Amino acid sequence: VFSQLFEASSCTYTYVLADAATGDAVVIDPVLETVPRDLRLLRELGLTLRYAANTHCHADHVTGSGALRHALGCRSAIGRDSGASADVMLGEGDELRFGSF
Repeated sequence: VFSQLFEASSCTYTYVLADAATGDAVVIDPVLETVPRDLRLLRELGLTLRYAANTHCHADHVTGSGALRHALGCRSAIGRDSGASADVMLGEGDELRFGSF
């Protein structure tokens, strides 16, 4: 499963990736203001969010990772060199595993 979503105020793309067989999902670069939209989509598709990941620290918007983590119990992730905090600190070559991916 692949969904590309857009938040116009910050011109931010958010991505939902999921394993259709298991329902495990990852949301990449969520925006705080669109968390309700993202939650609806995850529920409509019957997905279980494993990670809310950010590709970098965002100066143009507040991340929705914390709100998704609070709502669904997923883990947050970001690069360890970003200066941000998350449940999973990623480095080069690290992988986020979900479903069969």
